[in-house]
Amino acid sequence: MEASPLSSDEAVLLEQGRIDFDTGRYWHAHEAWEDLWNSLKRRNADKSEVLLVQGLIQTAALLYNHQRQKSRGVTNQWEKLIPKLSSWKTAWGFDIEQHVENISIYVEDVGIWQQTYENMSLPVANEASK
Repeated sequence: MEASPLSSDEAVLLEQGRIDFDTGRYWHAHEAWEDLWNSLKRRNADKSEVLLVQGLIQTAALLYNHQRQKSRGVTNQWEKLIPKLSSWKTAWGFDIEQHVENISIYVEDVGIWQQTYENMSLPVANEASK
């Protein structure tokens, strides 16, 4: 599956969310990506792309809940995001498949709360996987 090009404003929102996500500002990433999600819905973008962005939002919410040791929040977000992201390998230059794998360790960490966030970032897709 190939994601359609974003408008310049949408690309800015995607990038702002990535910067916030990569710096551990999960709430802010959630907000930037929510603006992107709303933009995609307004212009009637492909439903799978709207759901993709919603899944990214939910990954940020999952980590936000993990930081606060909210077991139910982590597991609920995981259950919601998996169907939205599992059909994507890459999109908009990011490795969505790897992102889901990276997020899964935080689900496995529920109740243990030992995972940290310094190495968490939205992975860039390599040329071979695009």
